[in-house]
Amino acid sequence: MIFWIREVVMNTFAFFLKVLALIIPKQKKLILFGAHNGTRFSDNPAVLFKYILNTHKELQPVWLTNSDQVIDQVKKIGGKVYKRRSSKGIWLSLRTSLYISSHNIKDVLMYIPLQKKPKHIYLHHGIPLRKGWLNIKDAPKKSIQSTYNKINASNYMIAPSAFAAEQQNKLLPIGVEHFVFTGLPRNDVFFDKNFDKDDLKTQFGLSGFDKVVLYGPTWRPWGATQFFPFEDYDLASLKRFLEEQNMCLVLRPHHVDLNNDTNADFWKSVETVKHIKLITHDICSDVNHLCMISDALITDYSSMYYDYLIQDKPVIFLVYDFEKYNTEIGFYPDFLNITHGHKPKDQASFLTSLLEVSEGKDSYRDKRNQLKNKFYDHLDGGASKRVTELILSMVHH
Repeated sequence: MIFWIREVVMNTFAFFLKVLALIIPKQKKLILFGAHNGTRFSDNPAVLFKYILNTHKELQPVWLTNSDQVIDQVKKIGGKVYKRRSSKGIWLSLRTSLYISSHNIKDVLMYIPLQKKPKHIYLHHGIPLRKGWLNIKDAPKKSIQSTYNKINASNYMIAPSAFAAEQQNKLLPIGVEHFVFTGLPRNDVFFDKNFDKDDLKTQFGLSGFDKVVLYGPTWRPWGATQFFPFEDYDLASLKRFLEEQNMCLVLRPHHVDLNNDTNADFWKSVETVKHIKLITHDICSDVNHLCMISDALITDYSSMYYDYLIQDKPVIFLVYDFEKYNTEIGFYPDFLNITHGHKPKDQASFLTSLLEVSEGKDSYRDKRNQLKNKFYDHLDGGASKRVTELILSMVHH
């Protein structure tokens, strides 16, 4: 009963806000930002926010969040930040001319706008490999409605290229005419010549290893991710191999898996292994920083694969549940033909794949580069600049 009353009150309040947003005059240069449902300062919006803060003093970027930790982060870089549900945050949400999000409208706003007031640029959080909610059988109604809300509220969605936009438009069919091929701001770091990789390695205790391999899988709706999904899995022999090669595996679990109790025994088993390190989002908020200091990537169906293409480094795929994933969720491109890297099915072949990394071998480089050139129009680190130009054109219109 209490839950039902709360829902009625919140829905009534949200309706009131969306009506007010139609009639309250807009402050043209006020741009609101948010990410990950108001929980983080990260991804494309965070990179773009910092770029505008440092280069365009005529604009007024403000970050909205639900998190005290995010408030501290934004204040440290000299940015303006408010709680999304505070009176100030709500007032700004009614006054802004434009808002920027990574996942949902409610990254920033407490209401779903009518008639695209305020305007919206959806930066998204990656080129999709797996299908979106509209294409998944028996998808939750709430997720389907959220997708339609984004379609109806978005003026533009950014993409790295027309080919990438085709995939993104399947996930969120707003129409290709609403895409702007700017590139993804979060990938600008790959072209930053001043980025200090050695300093970051030292910060995370990785400077003593000859090779660093990042392991970043996605999540599964039906249960916890198996990090080493082999029938012949043996931690002792894996540990011995890593020691012999002086290699470190950096585990970067999806936040859904970190909260999954069924993985507790696994985390306990690896926490004392010197050559396996757990670096979560709380430790390093920008996963591309970990991409920069790694020599190879292990993943499964994560869109991180597309970001990693830019760096021209080996990728290993652990797709132990491919048939289930393909049946229950599915992929937009043909997954097996677009993922260029070893796909080991047992620990012995997994270690052979890691040995190639250790020896500097990369038999899939040419195929990955061909794919990279299809997905990226700009390989120059200028995505934030191009998105800002789009913003300027919208606020001056």
